[in-house]
Amino acid sequence: MAGPLTGFKIVDLSAVVSGPFTGALLADQGADVIKVERVGSGDIQRHVGSARNGYSGFFHVINRGKRSIAADISKAEGKSIVEALVKDADVIIQNFRPGVVDRLGIGYDALSKINPGLVYLSISGFGQSGPRAGDRAYDPIIQAYSGIGAIQGRIHREHPEKPEQVNMLLLDKLTAWTGFQAVTAALLARTKSGKGQHIELSMLDTALQFIWADTTADIILQGDDVDQRPPVGASGTVHQFRDGWGVTMTLSQDEFAGMCRAFDMADLAGDPRFSTLQARTQNRLALQDIYAERAVPAAARMTVAEATEAMQREDVPFTRFRTLPELEADPQIQHNANLRHRTHAVAGHLIESRPAPIFSGTPLELTRDAPAVGQHTREILAELNLAGHYDDWLAKGVIS
Repeated sequence: MAGPLTGFKIVDLSAVVSGPFTGALLADQGADVIKVERVGSGDIQRHVGSARNGYSGFFHVINRGKRSIAADISKAEGKSIVEALVKDADVIIQNFRPGVVDRLGIGYDALSKINPGLVYLSISGFGQSGPRAGDRAYDPIIQAYSGIGAIQGRIHREHPEKPEQVNMLLLDKLTAWTGFQAVTAALLARTKSGKGQHIELSMLDTALQFIWADTTADIILQGDDVDQRPPVGASGTVHQFRDGWGVTMTLSQDEFAGMCRAFDMADLAGDPRFSTLQARTQNRLALQDIYAERAVPAAARMTVAEATEAMQREDVPFTRFRTLPELEADPQIQHNANLRHRTHAVAGHLIESRPAPIFSGTPLELTRDAPAVGQHTREILAELNLAGHYDDWLAKGVIS
């Protein structure tokens, strides 16, 4: 068997990152994902990131495995294409601004009348309603709005109020993973109810669910008589060695004592202020000062290789910091076969990460290349018994 979602049909009306990546995750697991994009230039994300022959590697990763039909869905003929696609589709993905799909006549209420079993995923920045529903929202905006910037800013001990942005499209990707899980959950529910449903998912909702565990540990419990302790997030300690950088994280007393021995400050483990995890948490600022006085100079005298040997000997969780270009040569990553090469028909030789889950009964196959704009327009129209309109619609600019 191919992937676990083989036989499911997904219609992807989305653009940019969160929606398309949701579709790519479904395609990775075997679903037939049809990307409906703008006539001519297609998804704006095609033009973002490093490219070869005009083809973006970033676009490939978040759109691999799909087929593309280019159609102007603001026109009646384009809308009819979406309606034809929906008749036997399992899922619709869209991330237009709230209200747009309803004005176009392709919202959940309209399309579920054509196909009551349809699972319809609507992705937004702030939500489908509310005071900020219509605002433009990109990843850094939601990072700042949700408190992630303030959480990341805690690294500034001297200026703890200074926020920091996480240097990746964190919320776009997390929203895609959340949407992916929600879609498969709704498909599972449909096996019992026989009915589809509308899933509303916002980047803001995703952000709050994601952070509301470790980073909010100091505000989850409300009211009096709370033993206040700082949140556990970013509990790793970054060390600068003679020839590079590494990180440790010590939770158990054995791990903490082992790190102290590695840095030649074994006496610190017996200090009552640091002899338990609770004590170390409560006295974290004093511990940071001692680190600066003793651990920092000790680390500076060690090479990364020496630190690795010492930490392994003491069974302390540790790794040196790796750069992206060196990952492919890493023995564990090679063992896991995390990275793979392919030759894209347009972009040429590229490297990508494989899907994370490994299925024993439905192993995943290598998906097709991410498509060119409208690469499969004629093919898909033929499947919909609309091939006779191809030349006329092409002349009118309905399709490309």
